[in-house]
Amino acid sequence: MSMLIKEKGFYKVILSIAIPIALQNLISYGINMMDTIMLGALGETQLSAASLANQPFFIFTIITFGIASGCSVLTSQYWGKGDKEPIRRIIGIALDVTIVLSLLLFVLLYFFPETAMRIYTNEADVIAAGVQYLKITSFTYLFFGFTNTMICVFRSVEIVKISVIIYSSSFFVNVFFNYVLIFGKFGFPALGIRGAAIATLTARIFEFCVLCVYLFFVDKRIQFRPRNLLVKDKVLAKDFALNSTPVVLNEAMWSVGTSVHSMILGRMGQDAVAASSISGVVQQLAMVLIIGLGSATAVVIGKAVGASQYERARQSARTLQMIAVGVGALSFAIVMLIKDPIVGFYNISATTRAMTNELMIASAVLVAFQALTYTNLIGVLRGGGDTRFVLLIDVIFLWFVGVPLGAVAGLWLKLPVVVVFLCLKSDEFIKFFIGIFRVKSGRWINNLTR
Repeated sequence: MSMLIKEKGFYKVILSIAIPIALQNLISYGINMMDTIMLGALGETQLSAASLANQPFFIFTIITFGIASGCSVLTSQYWGKGDKEPIRRIIGIALDVTIVLSLLLFVLLYFFPETAMRIYTNEADVIAAGVQYLKITSFTYLFFGFTNTMICVFRSVEIVKISVIIYSSSFFVNVFFNYVLIFGKFGFPALGIRGAAIATLTARIFEFCVLCVYLFFVDKRIQFRPRNLLVKDKVLAKDFALNSTPVVLNEAMWSVGTSVHSMILGRMGQDAVAASSISGVVQQLAMVLIIGLGSATAVVIGKAVGASQYERARQSARTLQMIAVGVGALSFAIVMLIKDPIVGFYNISATTRAMTNELMIASAVLVAFQALTYTNLIGVLRGGGDTRFVLLIDVIFLWFVGVPLGAVAGLWLKLPVVVVFLCLKSDEFIKFFIGIFRVKSGRWINNLTR
Protein backbone atom coordinates (compact mmCIF):
# COMPACT_ATOMS: atom_id res chain seq x y z
CA MET A 1 0.00 0.00 0.00
CA SER A 2 1.26 3.49 -0.86
CA MET A 3 2.47 5.71 1.97
CA LEU A 4 0.18 8.52 0.77
CA ILE A 5 -3.39 8.52 -0.53
CA LYS A 6 -3.63 9.38 -4.22
CA GLU A 7 -7.31 8.93 -5.09
CA LYS A 8 -9.16 12.14 -5.93
CA GLY A 9 -12.18 11.21 -3.82
CA PHE A 10 -10.15 11.55 -0.61
CA TYR A 11 -9.10 15.10 -1.44
CA LYS A 12 -12.65 16.01 -2.43
CA VAL A 13 -13.88 14.90 1.00
CA ILE A 14 -11.15 16.94 2.73
CA LEU A 15 -11.99 20.04 0.69
CA SER A 16 -15.74 19.60 1.19
CA ILE A 17 -15.20 19.73 4.97
CA ALA A 18 -12.17 22.03 5.29
CA ILE A 19 -13.32 24.87 3.02
CA PRO A 20 -16.72 25.49 4.69
CA ILE A 21 -15.09 25.32 8.13
CA ALA A 22 -12.36 27.72 7.00
CA LEU A 23 -15.02 30.08 5.63
CA GLN A 24 -16.99 29.82 8.87
CA ASN A 25 -13.93 30.75 10.91
CA LEU A 26 -12.96 33.48 8.45
CA ILE A 27 -16.40 35.05 8.86
CA SER A 28 -16.27 34.65 12.64
CA TYR A 29 -12.86 36.29 12.86
CA GLY A 30 -14.01 38.90 10.36
CA ILE A 31 -16.69 39.88 12.88
CA ASN A 32 -14.00 40.27 15.55
CA MET A 33 -11.85 42.30 13.17
CA MET A 34 -14.72 44.66 12.31
CA ASP A 35 -15.36 45.13 16.04
CA THR A 36 -11.75 46.09 16.67
CA ILE A 37 -11.58 48.36 13.61
CA MET A 38 -14.75 50.25 14.56
CA LEU A 39 -13.83 50.49 18.25
CA GLY A 40 -10.26 51.38 17.28
CA ALA A 41 -11.67 54.47 15.58
CA LEU A 42 -12.89 55.62 19.02
CA GLY A 43 -9.45 55.24 20.63
CA GLU A 44 -7.18 52.77 22.38
CA THR A 45 -9.14 52.78 25.67
CA GLN A 46 -12.30 51.38 24.07
CA LEU A 47 -10.30 48.94 21.95
CA SER A 48 -8.35 47.65 24.96
CA ALA A 49 -11.52 47.46 27.11
CA ALA A 50 -13.42 45.36 24.57
CA SER A 51 -10.39 43.14 23.97
CA LEU A 52 -9.94 42.40 27.69
CA ALA A 53 -13.69 42.13 28.38
CA ASN A 54 -13.84 39.43 25.71
CA GLN A 55 -11.26 37.27 27.50
CA PRO A 56 -13.91 35.40 29.58
CA PHE A 57 -15.86 34.83 26.35
CA PHE A 58 -12.69 33.47 24.76
CA ILE A 59 -12.32 31.02 27.66
CA PHE A 60 -16.00 30.07 27.35
CA THR A 61 -15.67 29.54 23.60
CA ILE A 62 -12.68 27.29 24.06
CA ILE A 63 -14.35 25.25 26.83
CA THR A 64 -17.51 24.74 24.77
CA PHE A 65 -15.27 23.83 21.86
CA GLY A 66 -13.67 21.27 24.18
CA ILE A 67 -17.06 19.84 25.14
CA ALA A 68 -18.09 19.67 21.48
CA SER A 69 -14.72 18.24 20.42
CA GLY A 70 -14.90 15.52 23.04
CA CYS A 71 -18.42 14.80 21.86
CA SER A 72 -17.24 14.82 18.24
CA VAL A 73 -14.55 12.21 18.92
CA LEU A 74 -17.39 9.82 19.73
CA THR A 75 -19.94 11.02 17.17
CA SER A 76 -17.46 10.86 14.26
CA GLN A 77 -16.58 7.27 15.15
CA TYR A 78 -20.24 6.28 15.49
CA TRP A 79 -20.83 8.06 12.17
CA GLY A 80 -18.16 5.85 10.61
CA LYS A 81 -19.86 2.82 12.17
CA GLY A 82 -23.26 3.96 10.78
CA ASP A 83 -25.07 4.05 14.15
CA LYS A 84 -27.18 7.23 14.64
CA GLU A 85 -29.03 6.63 17.91
CA PRO A 86 -25.88 6.94 20.09
CA ILE A 87 -25.04 10.14 18.21
CA ARG A 88 -28.32 11.79 19.29
CA ARG A 89 -27.84 10.68 22.90
CA ILE A 90 -24.24 11.92 23.04
CA ILE A 91 -25.29 15.31 21.63
CA GLY A 92 -27.99 15.59 24.31
CA ILE A 93 -25.42 14.97 27.05
CA ALA A 94 -23.01 17.55 25.57
CA LEU A 95 -25.74 20.20 25.32
CA ASP A 96 -26.87 19.61 28.91
CA VAL A 97 -23.33 20.34 30.13
CA THR A 98 -23.05 23.40 27.87
CA ILE A 99 -26.35 24.91 29.05
CA VAL A 100 -25.34 24.64 32.72
CA LEU A 101 -21.97 26.29 31.99
CA SER A 102 -23.66 29.08 29.99
CA LEU A 103 -26.00 29.92 32.87
CA LEU A 104 -23.15 29.95 35.39
CA LEU A 105 -20.97 32.35 33.40
CA PHE A 106 -23.89 34.63 32.60
CA VAL A 107 -24.63 35.05 36.33
CA LEU A 108 -20.98 35.69 37.23
CA LEU A 109 -20.31 38.24 34.48
CA TYR A 110 -23.64 40.07 34.72
CA PHE A 111 -23.43 40.61 38.48
CA PHE A 112 -19.63 40.93 38.86
CA PRO A 113 -18.30 42.62 35.68
CA GLU A 114 -15.86 44.91 37.50
CA THR A 115 -14.25 41.96 39.27
CA ALA A 116 -13.78 40.24 35.91
CA MET A 117 -12.13 43.33 34.39
CA ARG A 118 -9.76 43.78 37.34
CA ILE A 119 -8.31 40.35 36.63
CA TYR A 120 -6.90 41.65 33.35
CA THR A 121 -6.02 45.29 33.97
CA ASN A 122 -5.56 47.90 36.71
CA GLU A 123 -6.31 50.94 34.50
CA ALA A 124 -9.50 52.63 35.76
CA ASP A 125 -10.72 54.00 32.41
CA VAL A 126 -10.30 50.62 30.71
CA ILE A 127 -12.16 48.89 33.57
CA ALA A 128 -15.05 51.38 33.40
CA ALA A 129 -15.48 50.91 29.64
CA GLY A 130 -15.15 47.14 29.98
CA VAL A 131 -17.89 46.98 32.63
CA GLN A 132 -20.33 48.69 30.23
CA TYR A 133 -19.45 46.13 27.59
CA LEU A 134 -19.72 43.09 29.88
CA LYS A 135 -23.13 44.00 31.35
CA ILE A 136 -24.59 43.59 27.87
CA THR A 137 -22.44 40.84 26.34
CA SER A 138 -22.97 38.56 29.36
CA PHE A 139 -26.34 37.68 27.77
CA THR A 140 -24.54 36.26 24.70
CA TYR A 141 -23.40 33.29 26.80
CA LEU A 142 -27.01 32.09 27.01
CA PHE A 143 -27.19 31.67 23.24
CA PHE A 144 -23.67 31.10 21.94
CA GLY A 145 -22.88 27.95 23.94
CA PHE A 146 -25.73 25.98 22.37
CA THR A 147 -24.96 27.30 18.87
CA ASN A 148 -21.21 26.70 19.05
CA THR A 149 -21.57 23.18 20.43
CA MET A 150 -24.07 22.11 17.78
CA ILE A 151 -22.05 23.56 14.90
CA CYS A 152 -18.93 21.72 16.10
CA VAL A 153 -20.89 18.46 16.35
CA PHE A 154 -22.40 18.98 12.89
CA ARG A 155 -18.86 18.90 11.48
CA SER A 156 -18.27 15.43 12.90
CA VAL A 157 -21.11 14.00 10.79
CA GLU A 158 -20.09 15.99 7.71
CA ILE A 159 -22.77 18.71 7.97
CA VAL A 160 -20.78 21.87 7.26
CA LYS A 161 -22.71 24.17 4.91
CA ILE A 162 -25.18 25.37 7.55
CA SER A 163 -22.35 26.85 9.61
CA VAL A 164 -21.30 29.01 6.65
CA ILE A 165 -24.89 30.18 6.16
CA ILE A 166 -25.30 31.04 9.85
CA TYR A 167 -22.02 32.89 10.25
CA SER A 168 -22.13 34.74 6.93
CA SER A 169 -25.62 36.05 7.77
CA SER A 170 -24.48 36.88 11.31
CA PHE A 171 -21.52 38.83 9.92
CA PHE A 172 -23.79 41.27 8.11
CA VAL A 173 -26.10 41.57 11.13
CA ASN A 174 -23.14 42.34 13.38
CA VAL A 175 -21.44 44.82 11.04
CA PHE A 176 -24.69 46.67 10.35
CA PHE A 177 -25.60 47.12 14.01
CA ASN A 178 -21.99 47.95 14.92
CA TYR A 179 -21.99 50.77 12.38
CA VAL A 180 -25.42 52.03 13.41
CA LEU A 181 -25.01 51.81 17.19
CA ILE A 182 -21.33 52.66 17.69
CA PHE A 183 -21.40 55.80 15.54
CA GLY A 184 -25.10 56.73 15.79
CA LYS A 185 -26.38 56.31 12.22
CA PHE A 186 -29.94 56.28 10.79
CA GLY A 187 -31.32 58.21 13.74
CA PHE A 188 -29.91 55.94 16.45
CA PRO A 189 -27.81 57.41 19.30
CA ALA A 190 -24.01 56.99 19.21
CA LEU A 191 -23.47 54.41 21.97
CA GLY A 192 -19.76 53.72 21.48
CA ILE A 193 -18.60 50.55 23.23
CA ARG A 194 -22.16 49.83 24.46
CA GLY A 195 -23.30 49.87 20.83
CA ALA A 196 -20.68 47.26 19.95
CA ALA A 197 -21.94 45.08 22.80
CA ILE A 198 -25.58 45.35 21.67
CA ALA A 199 -24.56 44.50 18.09
CA THR A 200 -22.70 41.41 19.29
CA LEU A 201 -25.69 40.26 21.36
CA THR A 202 -28.06 40.79 18.42
CA ALA A 203 -25.82 38.68 16.16
CA ARG A 204 -25.63 35.84 18.72
CA ILE A 205 -29.42 35.74 19.11
CA PHE A 206 -29.77 35.66 15.32
CA GLU A 207 -27.32 32.73 15.06
CA PHE A 208 -29.19 30.80 17.74
CA CYS A 209 -32.56 31.26 16.03
CA VAL A 210 -31.30 30.17 12.59
CA LEU A 211 -29.58 27.12 14.09
CA CYS A 212 -32.72 26.03 15.94
CA VAL A 213 -34.83 26.31 12.79
CA TYR A 214 -32.33 24.13 10.89
CA LEU A 215 -31.83 21.63 13.72
CA PHE A 216 -35.49 21.00 14.52
CA PHE A 217 -37.22 21.55 11.17
CA VAL A 218 -34.72 21.00 8.33
CA ASP A 219 -32.04 18.48 9.32
CA LYS A 220 -32.72 14.87 8.26
CA ARG A 221 -29.30 13.38 9.05
CA ILE A 222 -29.18 13.54 12.86
CA GLN A 223 -32.89 14.15 13.58
CA PHE A 224 -32.15 15.60 17.01
CA ARG A 225 -35.18 16.71 19.05
CA PRO A 226 -35.58 18.59 22.37
CA ARG A 227 -36.57 15.33 24.09
CA ASN A 228 -33.02 14.06 23.46
CA LEU A 229 -31.85 16.57 26.08
CA LEU A 230 -33.70 14.52 28.69
CA VAL A 231 -32.62 11.02 27.63
CA LYS A 232 -30.48 9.25 30.24
CA ASP A 233 -27.89 6.71 29.10
CA LYS A 234 -25.36 5.82 31.79
CA VAL A 235 -23.09 3.87 29.45
CA LEU A 236 -22.80 6.66 26.87
CA ALA A 237 -22.59 9.28 29.64
CA LYS A 238 -19.58 7.40 31.01
CA ASP A 239 -18.01 7.20 27.53
CA PHE A 240 -18.68 10.92 27.05
CA ALA A 241 -17.11 11.76 30.42
CA LEU A 242 -14.04 9.60 29.82
CA ASN A 243 -13.38 11.05 26.38
CA SER A 244 -14.61 14.61 26.83
CA THR A 245 -13.03 15.33 30.21
CA PRO A 246 -9.44 15.27 28.86
CA VAL A 247 -10.50 17.48 25.93
CA VAL A 248 -12.41 19.95 28.13
CA LEU A 249 -9.55 20.09 30.64
CA ASN A 250 -7.14 20.52 27.75
CA GLU A 251 -9.10 23.39 26.21
CA ALA A 252 -9.86 24.97 29.59
CA MET A 253 -6.23 24.93 30.71
CA TRP A 254 -5.11 26.18 27.31
CA SER A 255 -7.68 29.00 27.27
CA VAL A 256 -6.87 30.07 30.83
CA GLY A 257 -3.19 29.99 29.90
CA THR A 258 -3.87 32.16 26.87
CA SER A 259 -5.89 34.48 29.09
CA VAL A 260 -2.85 34.68 31.38
CA HIS A 261 -0.96 35.84 28.28
CA SER A 262 -3.42 38.76 28.12
CA MET A 263 -2.96 39.45 31.83
CA ILE A 264 0.82 39.68 31.34
CA LEU A 265 0.51 41.92 28.27
CA GLY A 266 -2.22 43.95 30.02
CA ARG A 267 0.32 44.96 32.64
CA MET A 268 2.77 46.17 30.00
CA GLY A 269 0.54 49.13 29.06
CA GLN A 270 -2.24 50.05 26.64
CA ASP A 271 0.19 50.06 23.70
CA ALA A 272 1.01 46.40 24.29
CA VAL A 273 -2.66 45.43 24.69
CA ALA A 274 -3.72 47.26 21.52
CA ALA A 275 -0.81 45.84 19.51
CA SER A 276 -1.55 42.33 20.74
CA SER A 277 -5.26 42.74 19.94
CA ILE A 278 -4.61 43.86 16.36
CA SER A 279 -1.93 41.26 15.61
CA GLY A 280 -4.14 38.60 17.22
CA VAL A 281 -6.92 39.30 14.72
CA VAL A 282 -4.50 38.88 11.81
CA GLN A 283 -3.12 35.67 13.29
CA GLN A 284 -6.68 34.35 13.64
CA LEU A 285 -7.38 35.16 9.99
CA ALA A 286 -4.28 33.19 8.97
CA MET A 287 -5.38 30.28 11.16
CA VAL A 288 -8.66 29.73 9.31
CA LEU A 289 -7.10 27.38 6.76
CA ILE A 290 -5.25 25.54 9.52
CA ILE A 291 -8.40 25.08 11.61
CA GLY A 292 -10.34 23.96 8.54
CA LEU A 293 -7.71 21.33 7.71
CA GLY A 294 -7.43 20.18 11.34
CA SER A 295 -11.20 19.82 11.67
CA ALA A 296 -11.44 17.89 8.40
CA THR A 297 -8.59 15.66 9.58
CA ALA A 298 -10.43 14.82 12.82
CA VAL A 299 -13.58 13.83 10.89
CA VAL A 300 -11.72 11.68 8.35
CA ILE A 301 -9.54 9.98 10.97
CA GLY A 302 -12.46 9.43 13.38
CA LYS A 303 -14.63 7.96 10.64
CA ALA A 304 -11.86 5.55 9.55
CA VAL A 305 -11.13 4.43 13.12
CA GLY A 306 -14.86 3.99 13.88
CA ALA A 307 -15.15 1.77 10.80
CA SER A 308 -12.09 -0.24 12.03
CA GLN A 309 -10.07 0.81 8.94
CA TYR A 310 -6.85 1.34 10.88
CA GLU A 311 -4.34 1.20 8.03
CA ARG A 312 -6.49 3.68 6.13
CA ALA A 313 -6.37 5.97 9.19
CA ARG A 314 -2.54 5.82 9.27
CA GLN A 315 -2.31 6.48 5.54
CA SER A 316 -4.73 9.41 5.86
CA ALA A 317 -2.64 10.85 8.70
CA ARG A 318 0.56 10.79 6.63
CA THR A 319 -1.18 12.40 3.67
CA LEU A 320 -2.73 15.15 5.78
CA GLN A 321 0.64 15.93 7.38
CA MET A 322 2.06 16.71 3.94
CA ILE A 323 -0.91 18.93 3.16
CA ALA A 324 -0.42 20.73 6.50
CA VAL A 325 3.15 21.68 5.61
CA GLY A 326 1.88 23.45 2.49
CA VAL A 327 -0.93 25.14 4.41
CA GLY A 328 1.62 26.40 6.96
CA ALA A 329 3.70 28.03 4.22
CA LEU A 330 0.57 29.62 2.75
CA SER A 331 -0.53 30.93 6.17
CA PHE A 332 2.90 32.52 6.69
CA ALA A 333 2.57 34.30 3.35
CA ILE A 334 -0.95 35.51 4.18
CA VAL A 335 0.18 37.21 7.40
CA MET A 336 3.12 38.90 5.69
CA LEU A 337 0.91 40.15 2.85
CA ILE A 338 -1.97 41.57 4.91
CA LYS A 339 -0.13 42.97 7.95
CA ASP A 340 0.55 46.46 6.55
CA PRO A 341 -2.94 47.08 5.07
CA ILE A 342 -4.60 45.88 8.30
CA VAL A 343 -2.52 48.16 10.54
CA GLY A 344 -3.47 51.09 8.32
CA PHE A 345 -7.12 50.73 9.39
CA TYR A 346 -6.38 51.61 13.02
CA ASN A 347 -6.11 54.98 14.72
CA ILE A 348 -3.08 54.11 16.88
CA SER A 349 0.14 55.78 18.02
CA ALA A 350 3.50 55.32 16.29
CA THR A 351 4.73 53.23 19.23
CA THR A 352 1.74 50.89 19.01
CA ARG A 353 2.15 50.67 15.24
CA ALA A 354 5.79 49.57 15.58
CA MET A 355 4.89 46.99 18.24
CA THR A 356 2.08 45.64 16.06
CA ASN A 357 4.38 45.21 13.07
CA GLU A 358 6.90 43.23 15.15
CA LEU A 359 4.18 41.02 16.61
CA MET A 360 2.75 40.28 13.17
CA ILE A 361 6.12 39.09 11.85
CA ALA A 362 6.46 36.83 14.90
CA SER A 363 2.89 35.59 14.33
CA ALA A 364 3.70 34.73 10.72
CA VAL A 365 6.52 32.45 11.86
CA LEU A 366 4.30 30.95 14.55
CA VAL A 367 1.42 29.98 12.22
CA ALA A 368 3.87 28.21 9.90
CA PHE A 369 4.64 25.80 12.76
CA GLN A 370 1.07 25.67 14.06
CA ALA A 371 -0.28 24.23 10.79
CA LEU A 372 1.36 20.84 11.29
CA THR A 373 0.99 20.92 15.08
CA TYR A 374 -2.76 21.58 14.88
CA THR A 375 -3.28 18.90 12.24
CA ASN A 376 -1.35 16.36 14.31
CA LEU A 377 -2.80 17.11 17.75
CA ILE A 378 -6.36 18.29 17.10
CA GLY A 379 -6.87 16.36 13.87
CA VAL A 380 -5.03 13.04 13.96
CA LEU A 381 -4.58 12.35 17.69
CA ARG A 382 -8.00 13.57 18.87
CA GLY A 383 -9.77 12.07 15.88
CA GLY A 384 -8.10 8.76 16.71
CA GLY A 385 -9.23 8.95 20.36
CA ASP A 386 -5.80 9.84 21.83
CA THR A 387 -7.26 12.69 23.90
CA ARG A 388 -5.27 12.10 27.10
CA PHE A 389 -1.91 12.41 25.37
CA VAL A 390 -2.95 15.72 23.80
CA LEU A 391 -4.04 16.98 27.23
CA LEU A 392 -0.72 15.98 28.75
CA ILE A 393 1.59 17.73 26.31
CA ASP A 394 -0.62 20.81 25.92
CA VAL A 395 -0.85 21.47 29.66
CA ILE A 396 2.75 20.61 30.55
CA PHE A 397 4.43 22.79 27.95
CA LEU A 398 1.98 25.70 28.23
CA TRP A 399 2.07 25.98 32.02
CA PHE A 400 5.63 24.86 32.71
CA VAL A 401 7.37 26.48 29.73
CA GLY A 402 5.35 29.19 27.92
CA VAL A 403 3.63 30.97 30.82
CA PRO A 404 6.67 31.06 33.19
CA LEU A 405 9.02 32.27 30.44
CA GLY A 406 6.54 34.96 29.37
CA ALA A 407 5.93 36.11 32.94
CA VAL A 408 9.64 36.43 33.65
CA ALA A 409 10.30 38.19 30.33
CA GLY A 410 7.37 40.61 30.62
CA LEU A 411 6.87 41.31 34.32
CA TRP A 412 10.36 40.90 35.72
CA LEU A 413 12.89 41.55 32.94
CA LYS A 414 10.63 44.07 31.11
CA LEU A 415 11.79 42.83 27.72
CA PRO A 416 10.29 44.11 24.43
CA VAL A 417 6.74 42.98 23.68
CA VAL A 418 7.75 40.80 20.70
CA VAL A 419 10.24 38.89 22.89
CA VAL A 420 7.58 38.39 25.56
CA PHE A 421 5.17 37.13 22.88
CA LEU A 422 7.67 34.56 21.59
CA CYS A 423 8.39 33.40 25.15
CA LEU A 424 4.66 32.97 25.80
CA LYS A 425 4.30 30.93 22.60
CA SER A 426 7.49 28.86 23.03
CA ASP A 427 5.43 25.75 23.84
CA GLU A 428 4.13 25.70 20.26
CA PHE A 429 7.59 25.00 18.87
CA ILE A 430 8.12 22.09 21.28
CA LYS A 431 4.72 20.54 20.48
CA PHE A 432 5.58 20.72 16.77
CA PHE A 433 8.19 17.97 17.14
CA ILE A 434 6.33 15.89 19.73
CA GLY A 435 3.25 15.72 17.49
CA ILE A 436 5.31 14.39 14.59
CA PHE A 437 6.82 11.58 16.69
CA ARG A 438 3.47 10.61 18.25
CA VAL A 439 1.71 10.28 14.90
CA LYS A 440 4.60 8.24 13.51
CA SER A 441 4.36 5.83 16.47
CA GLY A 442 0.79 4.80 15.59
CA ARG A 443 -0.17 4.57 19.27
CA TRP A 444 -2.95 7.14 18.83
CA ILE A 445 -5.56 4.75 17.34
CA ASN A 446 -8.35 4.02 19.85
CA ASN A 447 -11.74 2.73 18.66
CA LEU A 448 -14.25 4.12 21.18
CA THR A 449 -17.49 2.72 19.72
CA ARG A 450 -19.49 -0.09 21.34
